Amino acid sequence: MSQLRFHFDYACPWCYIGAHTVRELAQEGVEILYKVWKMPPNANPPAKPEGYMEAAGVRLKELREEMNVRVSSPVQKETVPALIATKVAEEMGAAAAYVEAVYKAHWADKQDISDRETLVSIAESVGLNASEFRQALESDAGRAAYERDLQQAADENLDTIPDYVNVDDPSKRLLIHHFNDMPSLEQLRALVR
Repeated sequence: MSQLRFHFDYACPWCYIGAHTVRELAQEGVEILYKVWKMPPNANPPAKPEGYMEAAGVRLKELREEMNVRVSSPVQKETVPALIATKVAEEMGAAAAYVEAVYKAHWADKQDISDRETLVSIAESVGLNASEFRQALESDAGRAAYERDLQQAADENLDTIPDYVNVDDPSKRLLIHHFNDMPSLEQLRALVR
C-alpha cells in the first residue's frame, strides 16, 4: 500500500483544504500518515509576495465553494493542545477521523480547540472513549509523539506547510509555499505512484 506523509497545523487554512484532498486519497487505499507541525521561532519561510493575503482570501473562497467546505475565521489561534490530542487519537487508531473532526470544529464550527473538554468531546464524536482520551491528555500522553513530529520536521528543514511526502520515495515531495501551489487530487495520486 502506498503511504503519504502529511505535515499540517490546524492554524493553516491551506492544510484544512489539503486534509480534504488527502482524505479522498485515503478512500482510494493510500495510507495517510498525519504529522503535526508548529512553526519554530527560528523558521525562515519564503517571503510572501505583495498582495498575498488579499489574493489568498479570494482563492480560499473559490476553493471553499469548489470543494463545498465551510470556512470561517477561527475563535482562537492556539493549536498545540489539539496537535498533541491528535497524537493521542493516532495512538488510539483514529487519526484520520480526529483530524477531520478537529478541522471542522476549528474552521467551520468556531469551537475552541485549545480547550481540553472540546478536544475530548471531539474524540467521543469519532468513537473514542471519552474518559480514556481525557486520561491520556491529562497524563500528557501524545506530547512525546508531538515532539517527535516536530523533530522530524526540523531534521528535514521544514519551514512551511502543508507538506506532502511519498514515504517510499521521499524525493517525491510537495512542499507548499504559496496557495497557487496547492495540489489537486490527481497531483497527489501521481506523488504516491
